[in-house]
Amino acid sequence: MPVKGMAWINTIEHEEASGKTKEVYDRILKEREHIANIFLAQGMEPAVLEKNMELYLEILMGEGPLTREEREMIAVIVSAANRCAYGAVHHSEALETVEHDSDALHSLIKEYSQKAETPRNKALLAYAAKITLDPKDITSDDIGDLREAGLNDGEILRATLVAAYFNFSNRISLSLGVELERGKTRSYRY
Repeated sequence: MPVKGMAWINTIEHEEASGKTKEVYDRILKEREHIANIFLAQGMEPAVLEKNMELYLEILMGEGPLTREEREMIAVIVSAANRCAYGAVHHSEALETVEHDSDALHSLIKEYSQKAETPRNKALLAYAAKITLDPKDITSDDIGDLREAGLNDGEILRATLVAAYFNFSNRISLSLGVELERGKTRSYRY
């Protein structure tokens, strides 16, 4: 039975799920050890949720270009630019876990705002912010800046995919009023 409370629409808790929704939730629990509210909010569309979860895991944690830390930094910058507290909090916590540094977010914000970040990270974060705030203004010069900072085309593609995915996810969270979990343990695997 759908319940209210974690979003502006009814959501289906794991205990109440059946059929395909239960199947997808069980898979998420097995892989992630918890079901984040952003995924519970999508429970009425289990086929879409299943594909979304697969994309999330591949883009953020799959093998390929960019480190997990770089991917989490992009997620944080995109979420902050969108003013999406849900994404910013989740991925700042993940960044701190992945970097084994409880001040990772503070350091990221300080370095980014003071432009003291490494040229590679500075270019990645500026690109992610521009994709979020002014995507129509992206030009080949932006790609050139990334290449000058040492990124190859595969890394540029992955940065674009990570930023685009988190813009998608932030819009789900913001549009449905998805609340940040309280008192739940979140586990980040890397």
